[in-house]
Amino acid sequence: MPTPVALSLVNVRVRYGDRFAVDGVSLHVRRGEIVGLLGPNGSGKSTTLCAAAGVLDVCEGSVAVEGVYHADDPHAFAMRVGFVPQDCALYEELTAAENLSFFGKLYGLTGADLRRRVVRVLGRVQLGDRADQRVATFSGGMRQRLNLAVALVHDPALLLLDEPTAALDPASRDALFADLGRLRDDGHAVLLSTHHLDEAELGCDRIAVLDRGQLVACGRPTDLLRCGTVGRQVLYGHVRSRPAGFVLKALKQRLGAEVELEVTGRRLRLSAPTSEELGVALAAVLAEGVELETFRTPAGTLDRTLREAAPEHSGANAP
Repeated sequence: MPTPVALSLVNVRVRYGDRFAVDGVSLHVRRGEIVGLLGPNGSGKSTTLCAAAGVLDVCEGSVAVEGVYHADDPHAFAMRVGFVPQDCALYEELTAAENLSFFGKLYGLTGADLRRRVVRVLGRVQLGDRADQRVATFSGGMRQRLNLAVALVHDPALLLLDEPTAALDPASRDALFADLGRLRDDGHAVLLSTHHLDEAELGCDRIAVLDRGQLVACGRPTDLLRCGTVGRQVLYGHVRSRPAGFVLKALKQRLGAEVELEVTGRRLRLSAPTSEELGVALAAVLAEGVELETFRTPAGTLDRTLREAAPEHSGANAP
């Protein structure tokens, strides 16, 4: 028996002024899977998530969660969705448990049921021993996990996360994906946006690639790789300390337009058209005094715009 569909987007279009930020996107997310929205800045990832959460009205198409449409029953729709925005929506002077109680009451939860849910969801995100600590004392990773707990307190079928690992260190990122993996195994549907390609490949069951508001490819990472959607050579690394802004600016000018360099916190990503050019770029980075603690070059990567794959994968997003 097929796994039930939690989220159904059908020909969704969202307009900003005279431009479609999302242009005819159709995508289904089933219970028990993690789907990643992958694409460059401005590709429509956040807008797609906001439409799926009912935060933005669509001008065309339909959005349903477990068969419930936002326009038909906003409350029933909201009870089925948990949304984790990019910025943590937490009250720093309250404890972790107090934050969850506050947001739980917004969903109509009260009394013993609310208290049980608070205890349970803190345990699920590995913060049970921090229940009575103020959020002001939390690290960035702990805040993001509590942000996740807020989205889970009403036990939604669908969890939406907008670039949840932004500014997290590698250990916090791994902990967050471990939490998401457990939620998937418990039958939740997860849709998250990211521009980190290693996350999309390693942390998601399927990847939906957006470009200029359109879905250009969708499928399992291994299937997209097998179908020839691989191009550029990529290196991922962890730097000992983040380089100064002027160093990064000078490096990007030295590397040229064909080489991409990103440093987020202590995470580094270097991309070039060929392995030879990647080696030259790495040597230039090291010559500027950037110290790499570790680095790796994956065997395959979804590291180029997948527009050319769209004709081959036009049916890959079917439920």
